[in-house]
Amino acid sequence: MLLIYLPVVSPRSEYIFEVIFRNNFGIKYRITNDWNIFEAYEEAKISYSKSRRNNEFFLQASPLLFENFIQRREIAVEEKNNMKVLFANNNACDMGFDVFSAVFFILCRYEEYLPFIPDKHGRFEATDTIAFKNNFLQIPIVDIWINQFKNALQSRFPSLKFSTSHFKAIVTYDIDVAYKYKGRSFKRNAGSTGKDLLKFDFQNIYNRIQTLLFNQKDPWDVYDYLHELIRENSLDSIFFFLLSDTSRHDRNLDFKNVIVKKLVDKIKSFSEIGIHPSYKTSSFPAKISLEKRRLENLSGKNIYKSRQHFLKFTLPETYNALIDVGITEDYSMGFSALPGFRAGTSKPFYFYDLKNEKTTALKIFPVTLMEDTFMNLKYSEPEHVLPNIFNLIDAVKNVNGTFISIWHNHTVSETKEYRNWKKVHAQMIERILLLSGK
Repeated sequence: MLLIYLPVVSPRSEYIFEVIFRNNFGIKYRITNDWNIFEAYEEAKISYSKSRRNNEFFLQASPLLFENFIQRREIAVEEKNNMKVLFANNNACDMGFDVFSAVFFILCRYEEYLPFIPDKHGRFEATDTIAFKNNFLQIPIVDIWINQFKNALQSRFPSLKFSTSHFKAIVTYDIDVAYKYKGRSFKRNAGSTGKDLLKFDFQNIYNRIQTLLFNQKDPWDVYDYLHELIRENSLDSIFFFLLSDTSRHDRNLDFKNVIVKKLVDKIKSFSEIGIHPSYKTSSFPAKISLEKRRLENLSGKNIYKSRQHFLKFTLPETYNALIDVGITEDYSMGFSALPGFRAGTSKPFYFYDLKNEKTTALKIFPVTLMEDTFMNLKYSEPEHVLPNIFNLIDAVKNVNGTFISIWHNHTVSETKEYRNWKKVHAQMIERILLLSGK
């Protein structure tokens, strides 16, 4: 049993101790604010306070975990042991920085609660993060800090027994538009055909007609291929379904179409499924409940996994709305503009509502990359993309985290514009299998 001394116990300190000691280390601990009890304890113990008293394992506390308000603050980034850290304290403690405050600041997304200039979709931008500005967005810095802390504790207290984590991967797919031609209304197909005529794209017109006449498979119908890939390689997977009413940013098929029902039934037979709350749900959270019920009615399953369309959410409002409708796992914690570690970690963690100062039951599964990111960065050939993807997978492997990627059904299709991306997807899977020892 590890004993932790701190002068005042706060919701923030209780949260971060659970994250580090229970969820990451798998060790039992208790907290005391009585120095006499701490001093008399003869087993492993940590003092987290302003100053060292004796020769205890000491971490110098910053004010952050003892506050109950949010304020803009200057956070210096310094180098310690060839690693970038926050809340450095000039080697006054055994770690050289306040690891608890550093982990909390990044993990709870403190900077996203402060006023910011949103992008055109109302999102917090990757380029505004302290991680991007200091070149560690693509490093799972929180996992590295926690591992370094673990090593320091093991060295000081060899009797402590830590749990072991293992590298894993989850391949996830957003089904924004299930088929390129199939299942669309006559009006949508007619409108698309008119656009093709204006562009003299007769090949697309031909393919549309052949698909609608059942003479060929829809180009975006990749579900048999993905089924085989997932089954043969024993991959963990999740498909997220967009079931919105049609809008400018939500172009999914009508959820009442029998084709959608058949697709949901097909995919739930070999994969986990989740809801993909639509673009407007970050502004109108009541829509989440409606869209979740649609998927539950289609699948006959209780839906508890979710990922926001466009990765569009606000803190803490969107996450609290998910909690209110029974969502317990969210897969939105990533940036669409850049790959990397939005919350500094590759490992699942529970959401801390900083505005209301409380730990919630919503488990966050951080996303490492989305294929659209690379497309928007104007990459065109697989060899341009793969080194970055491999580096990210390797970074997750090095901390025994969980690598989560986002793909869409059309980007793993054989259509001319996406054929190369299907190859990227396949090589990403190969890398995952190699590092997993499969």
